[in-house]
Amino acid sequence: FYQSSQLCIHMQHLYMRGGLYKEVKAALIAAFKKLKGGDPRQDDTSIRPMISKSSAAIVEKSVNEAVKAGAKLLVGSKQRGAFMEPTILEDAPFDTDARKEEILGPVILLYSYNDFKEAVKEANSMHYGLQASAFMHDLNKAFYVFEHIE
Repeated sequence: FYQSSQLCIHMQHLYMRGGLYKEVKAALIAAFKKLKGGDPRQDDTSIRPMISKSSAAIVEKSVNEAVKAGAKLLVGSKQRGAFMEPTILEDAPFDTDARKEEILGPVILLYSYNDFKEAVKEANSMHYGLQASAFMHDLNKAFYVFEHIE
């Protein structure tokens, strides 16, 4: 969460094949719980405050709206001043800002898929997407992502 994920290139939406999903989700939750917020000048700080209280409030509002609409909160979601806890949401509904807009803060949204092409289509449903990455063993699927991701 470099710069508290206030970057256009941070990993925000993570689509995982059904068989990997539970394992990766558990590892992410465990890792998030170990993150320590604080002064970036301290060696033991792993996540720093956001640029302003209002920026953190915008992120918290987006998270809370997604949860109210049906997303499952796995960890995080609390704002304290300019600090926003690293947050993991699961299955945010399509019509929420968390799903369709970029959250410039320490939030990751998790999705499980069984149909690879449908996952690529869902990834393209965001209003913005300045950066995308795909990690897989199947080179044909990697080329499919390259050709179809918007």
